[in-house]
Amino acid sequence: MAESVRELSRPLRLLASAGQQSVAGVLIGSLAILIASAAAGLIANRFSPRGLPLFPRVRAQETVSLPLPPGLKSMGPREADTAFQAQSALFVDARAPEEYAEGHIPGALNIPPDDFENRVLDNIDRIEGAPAIIAYCPSIECWDAVEIAERLREVTDRPIYVFEQGWAAWRSADYPVTTGDQP
Repeated sequence: MAESVRELSRPLRLLASAGQQSVAGVLIGSLAILIASAAAGLIANRFSPRGLPLFPRVRAQETVSLPLPPGLKSMGPREADTAFQAQSALFVDARAPEEYAEGHIPGALNIPPDDFENRVLDNIDRIEGAPAIIAYCPSIECWDAVEIAERLREVTDRPIYVFEQGWAAWRSADYPVTTGDQP
């Protein structure tokens, strides 16, 4: 009887080992299909005109830009310095008077958002006589320059720019600086 049980169990053992081999085969086959599909997708993405970058490409001097309202243009440190050197724009500092007094771009008017009306009225001749206006505040995290630029659009038809990187970029570039409460 023991021998008959062994003979009956032999096909079951063969069937079980065949099943294990087929599960391993299925897993290996699935893995091969997955790898081949991923490779085909990566190749197609690489050569597609609408392919997505796998890793973001960051340029050495890439700048972050604020989403500006229509009609306002951004300006970087080099363009701001060029305008300063050529005296082709009026700079408007949107920082608080205390910060302005500690240091600002020479000739810049101090027009903080909370005192806009008074400061604009006091300086309307300079604003209307400027070939262009460049508003700035401490850095790109500050939206006061954008607010001032938008409000200045209601006062003048001069081209208005936002020096997005603002005072921090001006200082780090070692451009001219003056102190006190006068432009």
